[in-house]
Amino acid sequence: MANLMTTKDKSQTHEGSPRPRRALAARSVALLPWVVLLALALSRGGALRDAARRNLANRPFLVAAMRPPGEAAPLPAELSPANGFQARALAVVARQQGRPAEALSWLTAGPAADPLDLTRFEACRLYVAQGRTAEANELCHNAPTTALYWLTQGISADESGRHQDAIAYFDLARNADPNLLTAWERLGRVYLNAKRPVEAVAVYEHLLSVQARPLPETYILLGEAYTTLGRLEDARGVLAQGLERYPFQRELQLALADNARATGDPAAADAWYAQLLAQQPEDAYAWARRGELALEQGRAQDAIVYLDKATTIEPSAVGYWLSLATAAAAGGDGVRATAAYEQVLALAPQQVDYHLAAARFFMESGQPARARAIYQWVLSVEPDNPTATEALAGLAAGSATP
Repeated sequence: MANLMTTKDKSQTHEGSPRPRRALAARSVALLPWVVLLALALSRGGALRDAARRNLANRPFLVAAMRPPGEAAPLPAELSPANGFQARALAVVARQQGRPAEALSWLTAGPAADPLDLTRFEACRLYVAQGRTAEANELCHNAPTTALYWLTQGISADESGRHQDAIAYFDLARNADPNLLTAWERLGRVYLNAKRPVEAVAVYEHLLSVQARPLPETYILLGEAYTTLGRLEDARGVLAQGLERYPFQRELQLALADNARATGDPAAADAWYAQLLAQQPEDAYAWARRGELALEQGRAQDAIVYLDKATTIEPSAVGYWLSLATAAAAGGDGVRATAAYEQVLALAPQQVDYHLAAARFFMESGQPARARAIYQWVLSVEPDNPTATEALAGLAAGSATP
């Protein structure tokens, strides 16, 4: 009996043994998050109660706004927005029921306390959707949190070729955040694309005054806007100012050359081309422009040299070959002109205008058979082409004359 009792006692585990202590510790760890949550609730009870009350108050507005658009979403008549969230929910309900004017009244007459400007932003979006951009600009003035949205919408419209929409969005972006210079830059460019140089000048003059270091494009595009308005001296002045800051900027030198040509100063234009080519001798475009200028001045031999250089650098540029052919013909170099026209036809085998130019040269240079073949090709492509029809008739009459 004693042995049995001894055995039984040994099989029992005492309270102080390690195993119960480990189990108690595990249970304590599991309860720790709840203890922390309880402590947090006790320390911030007021904030949690306020959040719960706010969520409870917002609930009927949220439920109504989340109903499918086709379903009626009635709200108790006594409900009125006490915060921006509720105002936006009421506006959603009104829009779902086809009452945009009422939606705007909720958004614009709602509480002003909206730290993220969401209510004002929604009102501005609704104004824009209705084409009321002036009111949107007034409401969202100096609301920088909305500016990036308008900028993104403007870029999308600009890339889609919707100039008027792009202008409206970029205008909203710069109005919301006057320091968002990207919006100003984009707006100036789209004004130019939309053939509105007066507005472009105002934008780029502003950029020139506020940019810590104006971009080369600011000088170039302001010069372009001035030139479009016939303000050639202003254009020259701003381009020269830009070149002083960026002495190796290719586009500024080309713009100054164009400005000199527009003001009737070919010598200055040629000097700008020469200066650029001294810096960038492999600039085919500059060689071609210099050649065209020489041809305009009757300097055919210089034009041939410059245009030959352009075609050597960019042998696939059909326009350069066409200019070279014209210069060679003007300079009496029939062999070079013939070769250049042949290259033009090889590079642009379907371009009717180029074929007509080549045929005209072949006629004038005593190559009627080559001209006839080209005119016949033109008529195979355009049977009613009057130039080719008349030219072939003249060739037939000439061959019939004894």
